[in-house]
This record gives sequence, structure tokens and C-alpha cells, in this order.
Amino acid sequence: DVKMESVGPTVRIRICDSGPGVPEELLPQIFQPFFRVDDSRNTSTGGVGLGLAIAYRAISVHHGRLSAQNTNPGLSVCIELPLAV
Repeated sequence: DVKMESVGPTVRIRICDSGPGVPEELLPQIFQPFFRVDDSRNTSTGGVGLGLAIAYRAISVHHGRLSAQNTNPGLSVCIELPLAV
């Protein structure tokens, strides 16, 4: 599920899934390069752990914010970017 809304001087894009979410203690780490929640996944089935790190950096460079939280079930990832003036 993807939703977008204007909130004051920012645009907020929220992406939600209905999967198992991320263990609460690992949430702060998911934006770090090469971090993968499930160590049993290999590069042929689960990537190398760079996607969220690249997104975090790109959004930060544009003065935005990227965050995630569990929604039970699922994970919600929120992108906030300043609106152009």
C-alpha cells in the first residue's frame, strides 16, 4: 500500500506491507549498509543489504527523512521530503 500526502512544507510518502515486520531491536539498523534482517538469505534470494542504505542517503541529501516502524502485521516505511519552493 502506498500513500502520499502534503503535510505543511513537506510531502510524506508512506509504503506499507503486510509481512512479518522487523524485530523491534533491529529497526534502528535496517538503514545501515549491508545489514539484512534474515542472515539465512543469500544474495541470490535476498540482495546484499544496500537498498535501504542507498535510499536513506539519497533522501538525506535532499534534506528529507526516512523512517520505519512495525504496524503489526507489516512494516511501514515513511519518506518525508521538503516541497520545492
